[in-house]
Amino acid sequence: MASPPAIREATITDADELGRIAGRAWEATYRGMIPDEVLDEWITSAGDGWRQALESRDADTTTRSWVAVRDGRLLGFAVTAPARSNWLPPPDGAGELTNLYLDPEAIGSGAGRPLYERAVGDLRERGFNPLVVWAFRDNVRARGFYEHMGLAIDVPDHTWLLGGVACPIVRFRLDWPGAG
Repeated sequence: MASPPAIREATITDADELGRIAGRAWEATYRGMIPDEVLDEWITSAGDGWRQALESRDADTTTRSWVAVRDGRLLGFAVTAPARSNWLPPPDGAGELTNLYLDPEAIGSGAGRPLYERAVGDLRERGFNPLVVWAFRDNVRARGFYEHMGLAIDVPDHTWLLGGVACPIVRFRLDWPGAG
């Protein structure tokens, strides 16, 4: 296995490559799982979305974007924030891993776990507890990864309406020791 990747916060100079990684990861993961027109729009707008997010980020932001880098090549990214109420109200005090994606060529390279650990560790260091993660119910690879990392599904049956189509999602949760 390759050497462990370096994990650092994303910068504006990463935006284009992050958009490409997101597009490749979404294509490899979600084609056939969500409506094509929604997926195509996500892929088309990924670079602009990253650029806008990283340009508008201020020093006080509670959202953090992390990248895994090996030999000068970005392998993937993770984004964390205070838990959002996009689908359901989050548990009190929760932090959320909103995104974790690797370039499909980097899957199995040893980049996913350290990226996850750094991003989630930052949430924990900042006092968020519990951790929540939403995933598409049919995303077997993501579900297996989160279960392997010790998370358990606490919302087994919810939907995200995408392009007029109900797409099943689940929420994972991990309570760190000392949680009230």
